[in-house]
Amino acid sequence: MDMVTLQRRYGAQFAMVRKVLGVAPNAAAYLEIWPIGMRTYNVLVPNFLNLPFLLFGFGPPKATVGLAMYTASRAAGCAYCASHCCAFALRRGADEGDLVRIVGRGPASGGYSSAERSALDVAEGLGRVPGSLTPAQRDALRDSFSPADAEWLVLAVAVMGFLNKFNDTVGIPLEESMLALADEVIGPTGWTAGKHLPIPAATVTPTKPQPDRFVDLLGLLPVLPSVIRADKHWTSGVPHSWPAVGIHLRQRTGHDFPILAHLSHGRAIRALAAVLGANTDPKQSRLGLRAKHLAGLVYANAVEDEALAKSARNLAEYAGATTSQLAGSRAGLDVHTDTALAYAEAASSSPAQITPEVVAAATKKLAPPEIIELTVWISVMQLLHRLHAFYE
Repeated sequence: MDMVTLQRRYGAQFAMVRKVLGVAPNAAAYLEIWPIGMRTYNVLVPNFLNLPFLLFGFGPPKATVGLAMYTASRAAGCAYCASHCCAFALRRGADEGDLVRIVGRGPASGGYSSAERSALDVAEGLGRVPGSLTPAQRDALRDSFSPADAEWLVLAVAVMGFLNKFNDTVGIPLEESMLALADEVIGPTGWTAGKHLPIPAATVTPTKPQPDRFVDLLGLLPVLPSVIRADKHWTSGVPHSWPAVGIHLRQRTGHDFPILAHLSHGRAIRALAAVLGANTDPKQSRLGLRAKHLAGLVYANAVEDEALAKSARNLAEYAGATTSQLAGSRAGLDVHTDTALAYAEAASSSPAQITPEVVAAATKKLAPPEIIELTVWISVMQLLHRLHAFYE
C-alpha cells in the first residue's frame, strides 16, 4: 500500500506517530494490505502506551517505559523495533548510555535505579521466547511501582510483543533515518539491521532526537480530536471492564479471554477486546477462522503457554476444528490450511525463522491479505502470551 493513500486514510494517526517517534513507520504499508491489521495497530499502540498522557508525564517515568520497550525488543531479536524503541526512549528523555548498557547487563549493573532495573528485568523476561520471567522479578516490579504504573509498564512490553512479532516476521525495511540513528547509538552494542536493511540503503546523517519539550507536545493538540474520533469508532460498543468485556467477547467469539480479568486500565481492556473482536470476525477474515485459530494454537504450543493454548483450542473448536485437529493432527486439512500452519510454525520463534523456502510456499498458496492477517493474529497471540506470562 503506497504511503500517499495511507496518509489520506490515516493522516491524524500518522501526525501523532511522527510526533511520538519521528517517522511514519514503513510497517503501515504492509498492515493495510489487510485493513484490520492497520486498525489493530492504531487501536493497540496508543491505548497500551496511554498516549498522549504518557508524553505529558502521567504514569510511570516515560524514559523507563522507553527503556523497557527497547529491552523487550532486543530480547525478542527484532532489530526493526529495537531501532524504533531507541528513538522512542531518547525522545522520552533516556540517555544514550542507558540504551548501550542494557545489552549484556548483569543483576548488579550500574547506572540504573532499583525501580528501573525491575522494569528492565521484567521486559527482558517477557521478551524472551521461551520466557524467563521469575516470580521474584514480578514482585520487584510491583514493589517498585504503584499498581497502576506497574500495569502500564507491562502493557507497554506486551504491545511490543505484537510489534516485535509482526515486524520481525514480515521483515519490514527500516526507514533510513531510523537506520542511521540506530547504527550510531546502538550499533556498537552489536545491533545490526539484518533483514530490515533498506534496499537500496541510502547514506543519511543521523539526527539525534531531543527529549520531549512541552511546547513541542502541544503540536499534538490539533490532531487529537480526529484520533479520538477514530478510536471511539473502532471501539464502539466494547465494554471497558471485567466481567462485562468477557461476556461481550464470548457472545462474539465463543471465548471470554479471562486474561482481561487481570487488567484494570479501562482503555487497554477496551482496546484489546475490540482488537480480538475484529480479528475473529468471520466477515473480516480472508484466511478463514478455523485455519487462523489452529495457527494460533501452533504459536501457543511453541511458546509453551498452556493458558493461551486453551484459549486457542476454544476458538478453533468454535470455528469448526475437529478433536483430532485440536490435538495436532493435520490429516484431512486442505493445502491452504496446512500452508498456514507451516507458516505459523516458522513465525512462532523469536526471531522468526522465515526462510526463502517458507516465503515461497506461503506466497504460492496464500494471498497477500491472508499472509498479513495470519501474521497479525500470531502477533496478537504474542501480546496475549506476554500478558499471560506476567499475570498467570
